[in-house]
Amino acid sequence: LYFFTGWVNDLKVNQKNTPSSVKDILTSTLKGTDFSFYLNEQRQIIISYGTEIKSKFNLLDSSELALEIEAQTEDYSESVQSLNSNNEFESNWIILGDPNSPEQKPEVRLSGYVNNLDNGEPLEGVLIYIEELKTGTSTDSSGFFDINVRQGRYQLTFQSIGLKDVVRKIQVYASGQLAVGMGELVMNIEEVVVRADRKDNVESVQIGVEALKISTIKELPALLGEVDIVRSALMLPGVQSVGEFSSGINVRGGGADQNLILINGAPVYNASHLFGFSSSFSPDVVEGFELYKSSIPVKYGGRISSVLDIDMKEGNKEKWQLKGGISPVTSRISAEGPIGENTTVIASTRATYSDWILKRLENADFRNSSANYQDFTARVKTKFENNNHLDISTYISNDEFKLNSDTTFAYQNFNITAKYQHSFNDRLFGTISATYSEYKYNISNDGEPANGFNLNYKIRHSEGRAHFSYAAHENHQINFGINAIHYNLTPGTIVPSNPSSIIENKELETEKGIESSIYLSDQWSILENLSLYAGIRFTLYGYLGPTTVNNYQENAARTERNIIGVTEYNSSGIVQIYSAPEFRISLRYGIDDNTSIKAAVNRNRQYLSMFFNSASISPASTWKLSDTHILPQTGDQVSLGIFRNLLDDKLELSVEGYYKRISNMIDYKAGAQLILNENLEADVVNGQGKAYGVEVLLKKNGRKLNGWLSYTYSRSKFKADSPFLDDRINQGQWFPSNFDKPHDFSFVGFYRISRRFRVSSNLIYSTGRPITVPVAKYQFAGGTRLQYSSRNEFRVPDQFRWDLSVNLEGNHKKKKLAHSSWSLSVYNVLGRKNVYSIFFVSDGENASGYKLSIFGKPIFTLTYNFTI
Repeated sequence: LYFFTGWVNDLKVNQKNTPSSVKDILTSTLKGTDFSFYLNEQRQIIISYGTEIKSKFNLLDSSELALEIEAQTEDYSESVQSLNSNNEFESNWIILGDPNSPEQKPEVRLSGYVNNLDNGEPLEGVLIYIEELKTGTSTDSSGFFDINVRQGRYQLTFQSIGLKDVVRKIQVYASGQLAVGMGELVMNIEEVVVRADRKDNVESVQIGVEALKISTIKELPALLGEVDIVRSALMLPGVQSVGEFSSGINVRGGGADQNLILINGAPVYNASHLFGFSSSFSPDVVEGFELYKSSIPVKYGGRISSVLDIDMKEGNKEKWQLKGGISPVTSRISAEGPIGENTTVIASTRATYSDWILKRLENADFRNSSANYQDFTARVKTKFENNNHLDISTYISNDEFKLNSDTTFAYQNFNITAKYQHSFNDRLFGTISATYSEYKYNISNDGEPANGFNLNYKIRHSEGRAHFSYAAHENHQINFGINAIHYNLTPGTIVPSNPSSIIENKELETEKGIESSIYLSDQWSILENLSLYAGIRFTLYGYLGPTTVNNYQENAARTERNIIGVTEYNSSGIVQIYSAPEFRISLRYGIDDNTSIKAAVNRNRQYLSMFFNSASISPASTWKLSDTHILPQTGDQVSLGIFRNLLDDKLELSVEGYYKRISNMIDYKAGAQLILNENLEADVVNGQGKAYGVEVLLKKNGRKLNGWLSYTYSRSKFKADSPFLDDRINQGQWFPSNFDKPHDFSFVGFYRISRRFRVSSNLIYSTGRPITVPVAKYQFAGGTRLQYSSRNEFRVPDQFRWDLSVNLEGNHKKKKLAHSSWSLSVYNVLGRKNVYSIFFVSDGENASGYKLSIFGKPIFTLTYNFTI
């Protein structure tokens, strides 16, 4: 009788009547279990788990069987098996672990990595399905997967869109790892569509999460020849902007500063080039992104609206490649490849040369202007023994805009991240990382020597993090960790640019703070159709000295006239401490294989706010730490949604509703001065915000026709009420926020006419944003005064835009020097003059209103892309 002790420890024989044979005993005992047995003519019995042994199985006698097992174990003694889709073992069983080991565990961990055979890059989102267990998992951004199983035989199917399915048959005795390679799928049958993520929207426990791959983003119509990674999120439900090409995005009624934007784990404090006209990140080094509007994992913190996590590509592991693109105003080039056996590198740089267009404009103010940017992105990843990795990445950008040879705006981003990934054992994995991020800007004016100045601002972010993932059980995935951030802000300095300038030196005090947190989460599959994600994050924030804090008169408005003194803090002093828990709970209930209902409750804290006195953020916007008077913002959100797949997963439909409350949200008093203001807290108010809405998404998946329709109804409102008139806005009543846009509709479509020729198009409609306008004039103190409406009482006209793109690839011959493609994009096909803002000019007697549009004509861009 052959069996493994670990399989049958919990199996008991209970017979009321003595059966007539051993076969009857085994049949009765194993009935209703996953065990089966095989009895041959020599009365040898083999008990198997999960897979029934067929009669055609070539059974050996006991000595031969032992030798066969020993031989196979020797051949596969290493737990990691390097495989690919053409491997000679494809049709054979792969053995993991030692069948003769005295320790037999009833449950073991099966894990591994999946890579692209063509370039060696890890594959994210690959679906791994275990036929015998009717369950599976998917790979993360590193191509890694893991799942707990019982000892036994299994058939694993690996699936990913555009890649050939890979099947692996494994015999698992102990925990082990697989390394699987997947090659390109060439489909000649139009009806065949392979999608690895076809059930993710229904089966995932998360709600309010959107993801786009770079392959999809690149097909979107692009302005100036560059697809914008961040602004492509505007095509998704619940994501808006205050105007065409405004810098920043607004998610579910939140401010642009309430979004955490990460590139390979490093925060980016200004994610735009040229005030939002161009993409911040090169598409050649980006794998895709995930946008969390709700169900934000507890490992993320510091923002209350959303997290936009942009994942960088790893370098090609097989060969060196050179990619690039040339358009009338920008160029980019990237290189990637292996260094030795275990190290890959990818690097990309971009630049613009748009001045030649500005020189041809009719308006002299713009003709004498210039606009330039450059950026550089790189990533190096090294693999050590036991699948440990060192990952280093950096992003650098520089922008300069000069208006009419007068005022120059220059701003820079810089960040660098180092991560070390370590596997402690079969169940516990950890990542230790260190990050430094910096954003600074300079505004200079040399137009008039008497008013010449240089204004500087800088924020520095230093962060350390330890994140761990523990597979406690096949139904429990536990994540936990700690992190700490040190903020160092130089709020502003101004100096004269020449000796004849009348501008005086001024420097605001440096701000410093520490934000630390500890977090724990568990994703629990309670039942086959019921899943729960629960997490808690505890944050502790301290505002540090040295600094000077204003003391205001009690029971009075917070204004400069009510300052009664100051309190001095030295460099070792802690000025203010804030602490609070954050809760993240998500629940999924599966109605059937194609339908599920999800709900989530989230609480988030934010200790850093941005101040800008326009609807759209600009390079001159400044970040401010929470202190004694500027309180941390807290966001509470409840969301509920239903998700359904139709027509054999070719259509995905989701409807989500949400309600959000924000405490200590910031707005500005009338006439607020935000730059170089020593008493900034006197010009702002802490109020309440609320946002609610419904998001509908219908997505089409196919080989030729793909795309989606999205509609969002949302409201975003603010209230600043106080016993004191100076601390009220709009008489303490609710009013629309700057980013309140009730209706938002997007259509995105991709159609592949042939393997070389495809077209894409998008339509966008949205309600205009709120504005405040003068509604009357009156005489006072010998002059004409304007009476303005209530805050944000009116709106700019609704927005509508149609974009179109045509892409033509070169022939697909494998052996050629370079593979190239041409892309023609038409932005604003109808030439509609969408209003960005409305402003008023007064001549002393009357105020005249003017509409400002960014683009009022179709913009054609032809781009040449190549890969060598």
